[in-house]
Amino acid sequence: MTFTAERAVPPAPRPIRTTPIRPFGLTRAVPVALPDTTKVSPLLTLCPDRQISVTADGTPFIHEPSMGTALTTVQETREDHQPDTSIENDTD
Repeated sequence: MTFTAERAVPPAPRPIRTTPIRPFGLTRAVPVALPDTTKVSPLLTLCPDRQISVTADGTPFIHEPSMGTALTTVQETREDHQPDTSIENDTD
């Protein structure tokens, strides 16, 4: 009785990609606009006693001037088949 061993043929090498791979979740992503760098934010540290963020001179960060944000929130609710829309403006 004679046994013969066959060698496995290695698979052909895959072609090398020349374009970068982009994750599926980023297919509709857009570049982020860089923030305005003319504003200087105060240097913040954590006050371990009060457990709040404070500026370099110890002032709580909540007392700092406006950060220049303007937000509008629209909420639409339907209760008892009656639509209700409320709009909240939060401008610093």
